[in-house]
Amino acid sequence: MAVAMLAEIPGLTQEEYEHVVTKVNQMGSPIGALFHAGGPVENGYRVIEVWQDREAADTFYNSRQYQDAVAGLTTHPEIIMTWDVFGVDDGSGWRQTA
Repeated sequence: MAVAMLAEIPGLTQEEYEHVVTKVNQMGSPIGALFHAGGPVENGYRVIEVWQDREAADTFYNSRQYQDAVAGLTTHPEIIMTWDVFGVDDGSGWRQTA
């Protein structure tokens, strides 16, 4: 089942965020990624992601691709919550994920 994740990254700057997403997406979106949105909040960044399943998210976050993208950062995401996702609209129309 698809899963959504809400994370906050304290102290992350816009430049650091842009570096990470640019590096991660150099070869296209990560396998299993359905949606990503990020933006500044007080004292850092907040990110919402939707993945095909928890295994896809775990595979990405343990990948060399992700580790290389965040190398040198002194802050790490704090997962605020996760939840199962029944459907998603990524701008191309709503579809069921299960």
